[in-house]
Amino acid sequence: MKLFVMGGTGYIGSVVCERLLAEGHELRGLARSDEAAAQLVEDGIEPVRGALGDVDIIQKESRAADGVVQITTGGFLVQALDTVHEAVATTDAVLEALAGTDKPYIWTGGTGGWLDTGCAFPERVVTEADPMTVPHFYIHFLQIAQKLLAVQDVRAIIIAAGQLYGRGGGYIGPVGRSFNDVRKHGVVHACNTDNAFTFVHVDDLADLYAIALNNPSTRGQYIAATDTVHMMDVARGVSKAAGLGGEIVVVDHMTMRQLNGRANEGDFFYNLRASCAKAREELGWQPHRPGLLEELASLPQPLDLKTVYPEPKRQPAASLVKF
Repeated sequence: MKLFVMGGTGYIGSVVCERLLAEGHELRGLARSDEAAAQLVEDGIEPVRGALGDVDIIQKESRAADGVVQITTGGFLVQALDTVHEAVATTDAVLEALAGTDKPYIWTGGTGGWLDTGCAFPERVVTEADPMTVPHFYIHFLQIAQKLLAVQDVRAIIIAAGQLYGRGGGYIGPVGRSFNDVRKHGVVHACNTDNAFTFVHVDDLADLYAIALNNPSTRGQYIAATDTVHMMDVARGVSKAAGLGGEIVVVDHMTMRQLNGRANEGDFFYNLRASCAKAREELGWQPHRPGLLEELASLPQPLDLKTVYPEPKRQPAASLVKF
């Protein structure tokens, strides 16, 4: 298939594109900078200069393609508020371009769409049948998801990823924030809670994109989250990987906020436990990479903290994170 990809140079996108190229697909990728364009060329993807929200470019590329894969949605947590218009306009442009064709349009969501579910019911494991309970900075993502799930003449697919890990890691999520804690303070801090998140290896996630594209009947929403881990265990796993022997420093939530910000505080408050049973049963997805704690234990020792979570090429983007 000839595919138009948005977000092909990011942590998730680079692995997804690698997988799609290995499947024999031809890729054209949106590039908002010369650096991004050069990276796409290096990866074997034909670059198209433009950015999220460039409606004319996105429509032209979508019409010419056999399908569209959108990995970028414009930002995480409060950063998403900066690109609300661009995110909505992009989806509208793709749907208009593909109307009546039944071509596939994969849009990347996340288990953060159910962020509030685990507050009242900590042990609850969400599925695609549960209504999304997004925080205010993701309201437009909910509106986009509802639009995609209602469309009939485009093969709209939502892949809702869990917390990501693998391949040196990205800068978003609890693992990256715990490594930042070590880099900043020399220790891993944790709050004494029993909350947990469901994670997914980035290569297992990429497999699901390929499966969804290759199956002409695939449409609707699929959760991609495989390994539920308590945050206290995540903290200990990061401590071991960082050469601290699994030792952690337990603090209260307010102290965690003062040390590392509200996002890291939230890592020890929210529960985001999710099931990928639908993707396994309907699509035959078979995630098989090591679990998060095994992956952390496999990092080289002694560990150079400058090389992981995020991997070096993700560090410039990490420096721009505002939360």
